[in-house]
Amino acid sequence: MNKIEFEDGGRTFTCEAATSRATPDQMWWWVNVSGDALRYAAFHMKKGDTAASLKPRIVEYYAKVLADRERPPLPRPTWGQGRPPAKKAED
Repeated sequence: MNKIEFEDGGRTFTCEAATSRATPDQMWWWVNVSGDALRYAAFHMKKGDTAASLKPRIVEYYAKVLADRERPPLPRPTWGQGRPPAKKAED
């Protein structure tokens, strides 16, 4: 089995086993979701994966993706922080 497609929560999930450019010797489950322009390398392909075992993992993975998107971004420090205050010129 190298590809499955199913619907959940009004979305169509298409999952295909393939390698990535970064890890050509490792197979991943790539997930496309209707209404989402991105493709996700959700997790490594395992021996014995079945449609029944993949579906809940994929739905859970995408729920986490959506939750992460809703979280406010972490503030990034600026380069100027951490410097000691400038010394005052003595008169």
